[in-house]
Amino acid sequence: MPPCYTFEPQQAGFMSPDVQARRRYRFGVFQLDTLSGELYKHGMRIKLQDQPCQVLTVLLERVGEVVTREELRQRLWDHDTYVDFDHSLNISINKLRDALGDSAANPRFIETLPRQGYRFLAGVSIEEVSDNRTAAAAAPVSAPPTADSAVPSSTGDAIEQISPPKRLTLWLGVAALVLAAVAIGSWFWWKQETGSKGPKNSRVMLAVLPFEDLTGDTGNDFFVAGLHDELIAQLGRLHPSRLGVIARTSSVQYAVAHKSIDQIGRELHVDYVLDGTIRSANGKFRVTAELIQVSDQTHLWVETYEPGMGDILMMQEDVARRVSQVLSMEFLPDTIQKMEQNTTENAEAHEAYLRGRFLWSQETHQSLNEAVTEFQKAVRLDPKYALAYVGLADTYNVLGGYGFIPPEEAWPKGKAAAAKALDLAPNSSDAYGTMAFAAFYYDWNWSETEELFRKALSINPNNQVAHEFYASYLHAMGRLDDADKQIRIAQDLDPLSGWVRDDKGWILLSRHRPEEAAVEFQKAIELNPRFPAAHLSLAVAYLRLKHYDKALQEVAEAERLGGSPTRVLEIRGSIQALSGDIAGAEATAETLKSGKISGRMSPYSVALIYAAMGRKSEALDWLDKAFQEKDTWTVWTKVLVEWDSLRDEPRFKELQRKLNL
Repeated sequence: MPPCYTFEPQQAGFMSPDVQARRRYRFGVFQLDTLSGELYKHGMRIKLQDQPCQVLTVLLERVGEVVTREELRQRLWDHDTYVDFDHSLNISINKLRDALGDSAANPRFIETLPRQGYRFLAGVSIEEVSDNRTAAAAAPVSAPPTADSAVPSSTGDAIEQISPPKRLTLWLGVAALVLAAVAIGSWFWWKQETGSKGPKNSRVMLAVLPFEDLTGDTGNDFFVAGLHDELIAQLGRLHPSRLGVIARTSSVQYAVAHKSIDQIGRELHVDYVLDGTIRSANGKFRVTAELIQVSDQTHLWVETYEPGMGDILMMQEDVARRVSQVLSMEFLPDTIQKMEQNTTENAEAHEAYLRGRFLWSQETHQSLNEAVTEFQKAVRLDPKYALAYVGLADTYNVLGGYGFIPPEEAWPKGKAAAAKALDLAPNSSDAYGTMAFAAFYYDWNWSETEELFRKALSINPNNQVAHEFYASYLHAMGRLDDADKQIRIAQDLDPLSGWVRDDKGWILLSRHRPEEAAVEFQKAIELNPRFPAAHLSLAVAYLRLKHYDKALQEVAEAERLGGSPTRVLEIRGSIQALSGDIAGAEATAETLKSGKISGRMSPYSVALIYAAMGRKSEALDWLDKAFQEKDTWTVWTKVLVEWDSLRDEPRFKELQRKLNL
């Protein structure tokens, strides 16, 4: 077999024949020796004719790039060869695929781009080989870095690494970037397993920043937000013991903040940042993603995707094959399962899901109702779409928790949707977390609540929301040390979350440390000045400190920002009562009782005002009513000091017994 270096030396962008002759290419279990023109698999030579060998060599020279059919014709066929060229090239490609065990439908090595050309997909290493014709070193071929690092040969020959960009045909851009992100996360995992980045047991931290929307179309907001959420979710599930991923609440704050990667890394305590842009042209999205190492701002990986319609499951399998080049096979089945459980083949269903999540995050009565419609559309289009059921469950839980619809209507619907999600995806951490939330706030089943939270976190320790709500459950049970541990983990995953600061403050209130609690609430407000719940929490801290004027100012600010009318009236009435304004407290209680407010009237809130006025019998009457109506906030009667004046009352003790507290 003749050597594979009979090329035109002056062709721009290609290596000279002398340089080519001194290289061996390694990819997967294969090795191509261009000096001898031989292809080896597992060290054993396999038959490959000269023309396919030369085609393979050109593709390896340009790994990751599109090599057009015309370029191949100019390189490998005579200048006057036109009639038989297409047929000859097709035969060569087919023979190559036969030799490599490759498939045109699901390529691992050679990808066909219709009417364009071909691209070599796998990671490639180059070994420089002395051939006695010259001692000059071959010029290196530049390429992006990759985790599939070459291993030096026993002869000491230098090996240079080439990594191809991972390009796929995608739908709506979301699926492909999620899967590419999985490959990035797998690289993190591999780096940890091989010990190339610090101690083996250290945990790499990654922040996924909101991709910059350069389309100029606000109608794409749902797509941009959905892309961000799904990247975080998929990477968070990948290998939680090795890779921690910052939650959305913190990373989304960098959507418009023009800060350096170094500063972002310091503020979020991360090692790597995944960033990108979204553009549109000719009715299509163009999405660019880049992975940056914080320590030196090195761009480790960059890729551009041009979305089109495609089969997501085929893409998942294809990405899994590529990831297998740098991961052990034992990891792959679990990775594929996670991909399949958290996606859909139906593009329209996926778009409805993204719209639903975008509306859900706004947390208004109208947006939540619209979110229900979108999630219902998603599951109607794909009844096996587990994540859409989780979204539906989350929405019903918020509608019930905020009192927008009666608890007895909202929570059962949420539980049913979460149960359906678990039927479809038994290892869904999100679904277990949603079930735990309902068991806590509606079922008041404490043992089941803890079991579900533990299950959610055993599946995905990166589930920041589960850590945060598990902390709330432990707090309500009076297990303050355990609550502290969980809220610290939540804060590690979401360091810029106002809600986490708010939760920390309430734990401090239960420890009778209102001054420190006030500091946490003030920090929450600094993180998000338009955060009415934090203003109400700060009002409670000032109330405990008997700073009544400051407390009322915070209530007024919460009301101005659109805080829950029930909570605004509850805390205002309590301040009025404890400051001596009994008439004002009575008037506030009557306003609550009349139901002339937006949202549901809370018996718990009325009881709290009567307790502050010292009217124990009426307070207990309303607490009984809260119990009968399964008022969400009744779970907090065990730990909040506002109920201390009632703890010796037989009716209060009976309530605690019925609540199993």
